Amino acid sequence: MIPAPSNFNRRRYALFKTPAVPLLLFAVFSFSVPINCRGDESSTSFSVQEIRSLLNSITPYLPGQEVSAEVDIFGSTSMDALAHGWAGGFKKFHPKATVVISAEGSETAVDRLTKNPASIGMFSRPVSEEELEKLKLAGLENPAAVMVAREALGVFVNESNPLKSINREQFLTLFCVPDGETPSEPMVWSSFGASGGIANEPVEIIARGQNSGTQIFLQNYVFGGQVMREAKASYASNAKVVQALEEDKNAIGICGLKCGSHSLRLLGLQANDTIIPCDDHSVLMGRYPLIRPLTLVLDLGQTGARADANREFVRYALHQAGQSQSILAGFFPFDPPTLRGERAKLEQKSDGSDK
Repeated sequence: MIPAPSNFNRRRYALFKTPAVPLLLFAVFSFSVPINCRGDESSTSFSVQEIRSLLNSITPYLPGQEVSAEVDIFGSTSMDALAHGWAGGFKKFHPKATVVISAEGSETAVDRLTKNPASIGMFSRPVSEEELEKLKLAGLENPAAVMVAREALGVFVNESNPLKSINREQFLTLFCVPDGETPSEPMVWSSFGASGGIANEPVEIIARGQNSGTQIFLQNYVFGGQVMREAKASYASNAKVVQALEEDKNAIGICGLKCGSHSLRLLGLQANDTIIPCDDHSVLMGRYPLIRPLTLVLDLGQTGARADANREFVRYALHQAGQSQSILAGFFPFDPPTLRGERAKLEQKSDGSDK
């Protein structure tokens, strides 16, 4: 029986939100392992069995009602492939429904939701109660944030970089400006243990753009609001980040664990000399620290055909078929107890009370 890592994740986000203890979780974890830290063949086989067992324990999707209206979903670029997978599966159950997808970044979804409350926003990060209150003040009647999948993030460098690992302090120094340091002060790779031709080369940070949920998640939840170093370049998608890392031998960046390529090296994570494998098993067991939820936001105060279609679409995402799509898109499903809790949010009346 796979434990419920979602509760572990909720505690983690609470810690990350507290500026006084940024990266408290990383006090337990420090990082060390090469790109093959994803685990050996037996570990991979075990992970496949775990995921199969987890999926089999998730309730199959049965339509609560037939819907035929348009579902308008927008936001996170990281969730674009997942949204298209959901759309294809959803239409098999609701052939008269139409799903329109627009991925321009998580942080564009807030403005679009206020203008189109009968829609669904995609956020590749947690959505706080404070943000939901702001949506209410902007005109939404009963906005709700529903976690629908999980993503593991990884720290990547070019394959030519000899560095195999970074510890917690190095992680902070690489991506945040330490107290008393000038933000523009250059870093070189020898400061982090790299030798050879790259030793005296500058560290070049490649990042996601400010409209991405990835960057907001890192800044607010992982680094606790610390000042992040200025990136050499920022991009709107994980694919562009990977391409930039492949082309720049001095580069380092954070993106989806499943987004790497054979031309990149995944820096491992280590705690007190204990290696944390960067593999599916570690993620499923709640051992891997860089995990974020993928979230859908909809206004439960809306009524009518489009509101019914929105609820049904999110219901689909929270059942077995929808969670299977999360795996195909390179993400991880939630455990059954968490999924039941998220589905319960959809049963609220328009005024926020239970049905």
